[in-house]
Amino acid sequence: MAEDTCKKIAANDPELNIDFCVKSLGSDPESHKVDLEELGLIGVKLLQANYTGTIEYIKQLQKQKLEPSLLKALSFCLDVYTSGERKDLIPLYKAKRYGEVNIYVTIMMNKEAACDAQGSEKGGTVPPLTKSNADVYQLSIIVLDIMNIV
Repeated sequence: MAEDTCKKIAANDPELNIDFCVKSLGSDPESHKVDLEELGLIGVKLLQANYTGTIEYIKQLQKQKLEPSLLKALSFCLDVYTSGERKDLIPLYKAKRYGEVNIYVTIMMNKEAACDAQGSEKGGTVPPLTKSNADVYQLSIIVLDIMNIV
């Protein structure tokens, strides 16, 4: 199910990394025996875990002795990632409140983009966050694209 879904959404979304999609959704042992809606729930769970993990990772990096410019960029990213209201998207998704989930996922994507832009101004993405930011972005695409089908 995960591979077929990833192929389907990748055909309509050139920004989706199909290998990342298959690997991420396939990482859940249930992904091979669920329907599309439940696969979307797996995506939501992965996105939330990754988003929270990125926040914790930034906090850990801030405890290290890093260049002042990198610490400033990390501080900006932490402010961006933790600003505003954060919702547990799982109950919203289970209640089929896809419009609300869409709003919050889009906000998460925008926060990732703002963090990346902070790094871009300094000649590239914030190096330690490049992968985490990319994962948040890709998981956001997966969730939004699945909701467009459901």
